[in-house]
Amino acid sequence: MTRVGFLGFGEAGSSIAAGLGAGGITGIVAFDIAWGTSEVMRERALGTRTEMLDSPADLAERADVIISAVVCSEAERAARSIAEHLGPSHWYLDINSVSAGVKTAIAGLLEPRGVAYVDVAVMSNVSSDLARLPLLAAGPRAADVPDLFPGVALDYTTVSDRAGEAARIKMFRSLFVKGLEALALESMMACWATGVSDQVLASLEGTFGKYTFPELVHHLIERHAVHGARRAAELEEVATSIAEAGVEPIMAEAGHRRMSWDVERGLQARFQAGTDPDWRTVLAELERLRMDEAPS
Repeated sequence: MTRVGFLGFGEAGSSIAAGLGAGGITGIVAFDIAWGTSEVMRERALGTRTEMLDSPADLAERADVIISAVVCSEAERAARSIAEHLGPSHWYLDINSVSAGVKTAIAGLLEPRGVAYVDVAVMSNVSSDLARLPLLAAGPRAADVPDLFPGVALDYTTVSDRAGEAARIKMFRSLFVKGLEALALESMMACWATGVSDQVLASLEGTFGKYTFPELVHHLIERHAVHGARRAAELEEVATSIAEAGVEPIMAEAGHRRMSWDVERGLQARFQAGTDPDWRTVLAELERLRMDEAPS
């Protein structure tokens, strides 16, 4: 049976451990630097029947499959803490929410030692129901990961044989998820302070409720190509209005900066005549503008 160990045993690691345990995986072990001081972690270990170990070296000795689930800022440091103890018999499943560049760097650290490194992107809130937890994976041996967990139902999709590609998808998706969260916070903070929450939400429903999410994104890109200058100017007034409500206009100012970039480079002059362009054409033109300014 696969010997599984967690490098980091916070909420994500313990939830996945519970799911693996429900699927019949036993003898799970873990190492976490907070083990000696965290009562919550002790409860998680007891609840998942996970044995906590004293060092990364012990973890490498007791587990064939290492699942790295640390705080994202510590992902590379955690990999370095265990690298010298790993070899060709080990798998390293990196579920940390970090950039493609960080995961590529970790792969570069571990693969010369013969470790099977797999970039795993968790595409939803982590839970113990692994059959309903969408996972994207990338790396030379990513397609073989489900075989490591016989009897465990996984929602698992291999997207590339290059480590970092799953992380890239997750990070760009996260810009929408976390960006919308930040946008909702700023807008609703201003609405709440001035008593117009219900009216604003009702108007948004009327404007956007008729679209699927991909249709909405395409629509916004297409309309920006023609009306971006006006919309960028309006965002300046939005920022002023948010500030007048006593809320710092962080998102409004960032939105103005984003929209103004291509306005200043003449995108709207390219699309000002006729009907709204196809969103693909707009993105191709934005890429051309970006490449024109890229260092040679």
